[in-house]
Amino acid sequence: MIRSLFQWTTFALALMSISIAAPAMASQDVLGEWWTPGFNARVRLEACGDKLCGTIVWVWDESPKDIADSRPLVGLPIIVDMRPDGASRWNAGRIYNPEDGRNYAGSLTLRSAHNLLVEGCVLFICKSQVWRRAQEQRCPPVAR
Repeated sequence: MIRSLFQWTTFALALMSISIAAPAMASQDVLGEWWTPGFNARVRLEACGDKLCGTIVWVWDESPKDIADSRPLVGLPIIVDMRPDGASRWNAGRIYNPEDGRNYAGSLTLRSAHNLLVEGCVLFICKSQVWRRAQEQRCPPVAR
């Protein structure tokens, strides 16, 4: 009986450690640099505490016309405080769009090792983009 109780306790602890470690492992998979559509910008996703944040690290055009934000784009945080929500999803954070100068409720979904779905919503209207993982050894970037 004691042996059976010990086995169940060990099993329960193992399950708990897997469920706690799964979001942490998934967040490691999303870290790194990603290309926005059209390869106009490169965004670095990094851990910021227990959340996920993203900063523009490269842009095609450093002074694009017709955008609301006149600040330098490189170094601009555009993904803020995304919280893990399962193995490959982050939400409850904000996405900043320098084109219109607005913040949106955002979410990120890692669809594959090279494919990230980025969604921003205001009220019930949402828009999404697919970002591609940046690879140092490949230039120009290759879509997968």
